Order: sequence, then C-alpha cells, then structure tokens
Amino acid sequence: MVRQTSIDCYHKIEEEGLLSKRRLQAYKFLMRYAPCTGSELQSKMDYKDGGRDVQKRLSELRDKGVICEKGTKTCTITGKIAIKWDLTDELPKERTKALTKKERTELAVQGLRDLYDSKSRISDDWKKVAQLIRKI
Repeated sequence: MVRQTSIDCYHKIEEEGLLSKRRLQAYKFLMRYAPCTGSELQSKMDYKDGGRDVQKRLSELRDKGVICEKGTKTCTITGKIAIKWDLTDELPKERTKALTKKERTELAVQGLRDLYDSKSRISDDWKKVAQLIRKI
C-alpha cells in the first residue's frame, strides 16, 4: 500500500514537471508496483515506454532522492538476490554537476591569466607562464 505522502509527492512531481519523461515513466510504474526489483519493474513496462533502460532510471531517481533501496529480495524474474526499490516522500533534489576536465582546465588557465594581468612587474618566469598560456 502506497502512503498518502508518497501519492501527494507523486502528484506534485507530475504537475510541476520535476522529472524528465523517462524518469517519470519509471517513477509512475514504481508508484504502482513498489516495492520491487528493477527486473520486476522492467517486466511491467513496455520496451518503447522506458522499459529498456529502467535500471539506469532507478539509479538516477535514487540520486535525486525520490526512490530508495529497501533491502534485498529474491527477484521473481531473475531468481537472484536483487535490490528492492521503493518510493520516498521527497521531491527531486538537483545534483550539483561536477566540472569536466576541460572546464577545470579553463578555470585554471583563466586564474593564471588573471594573476598575470594583476602582476605589476613582469619577471622572466611570468613571461614563460604567459607564453605557455597563449599556446593553450
């Protein structure tokens, strides 16, 4: 039985468009069948409507805080011990995006440029650094 708080949370997520289409599809099916394993959930979903990548969506939904792992159970589809997924009463949280290596490099280079620009006397070392920055 689904708790009323989970139902309220589901309606808010749906009304405000807080999840992408594929995540919402997995969330809707989980709302109906939870607690269940990823394979059990996937067996309930149509391939075209998100069933093919539901395992990935479960991890994303967990990272957003709207579902959680509720222990393990023997999966009725695979016969193996698997994670049992269930809903939380939380709205999705946005994860702060980690900077890519390229973005980190650009920030470092910009920091060096700013440092170079603020230097009043230019030494030979700073000239070498400036030349390296220009080559990047």
